[in-house]
This record gives sequence, C-alpha cells and structure tokens, in this order.
Amino acid sequence: MINKNNEKQFSFQFVFIMILFLMIVILSSMIILLGKNIYSKVNEERALNYEKRVSISYVANKIRQADRKNSVRTESLSGQSAVVISEIYDGYEFETWIYFYDGAIYEMFADKSIAFSPDDGMKVTDAESFNIEKLKDNLYKLSVSDKEKTTELILNLYSN
Repeated sequence: MINKNNEKQFSFQFVFIMILFLMIVILSSMIILLGKNIYSKVNEERALNYEKRVSISYVANKIRQADRKNSVRTESLSGQSAVVISEIYDGYEFETWIYFYDGAIYEMFADKSIAFSPDDGMKVTDAESFNIEKLKDNLYKLSVSDKEKTTELILNLYSN
C-alpha cells in the first residue's frame, strides 16, 4: 500500500530539486554571458593598445635607424607634424616622411627634390592622431592617441 503522504513528499522533493537545478542553470548562464562581455571588452582594449604601441614603435625604430648627424628633423605637412629622415643612396639624397593623414600614419619615401601630396604615401597603421615634436636638439616626443587614451614616447638620438 502506497501512502499518499509519501507521494506528496516525493513530488515536493522532486519539484524542489528541479527548481534548484533550474536556478543553477540560469545563474551559470548569466555568469557565462557576463564573462563573455568582460572578455570581449578586455580583448578590444588590448587590440587598441596594441595598435598604438605598434605605431609608435614603428616610428621610433625608423628614427633610431637613421640616427646620424642632421638626418632627422620635424616638419609640417598639411598642418600636421611630420618627421623627415634624410638618407643618401648612390649619391642621391632621399627623404622618408612619416606623418598623420586621413586617420592613419603614412610613410613616403621619395627623392628630396620631388614634391608630393599626403595621399601619395603608404599607409602604415590606423590612428586617431599622431604628433611628433622636437623637445631639444636630440630629444623627440612621439604621441599616438585614440578616443580615450594617449600613448607617448620620449626618444633620444645619440648622434646630434
């Protein structure tokens, strides 16, 4: 003989266990979604930070490679600051211009006597802004910005 009290108790225990299981599933899903959103945000910030570091490192390495007396100077190109690196190949003088134009950092390698427009250069990387300024004779400050942060690098040339 089955006791009706046992059946009610069994069904109550079963419902209680199922509610607990459902709560665990819902909370686990919420934690997973929250973790996914946090991971996406961190990954996005890491990618933006990487872009800024790569762009500033690229410019700094180009300047370091040209660390010879009177080979690096700053100029203005279309209202933006640019770094100009002078080099001599086979008796001809060439210049490498690194500048900000149209939301990116560009590089232009050309004969010193040739005039060019900013869109003639090769796009190096995207950036919100790029600035280079000469602090002293051998000291340059590079800045790359996005909407939220600015990354700066102070660069010392040894040959000047």
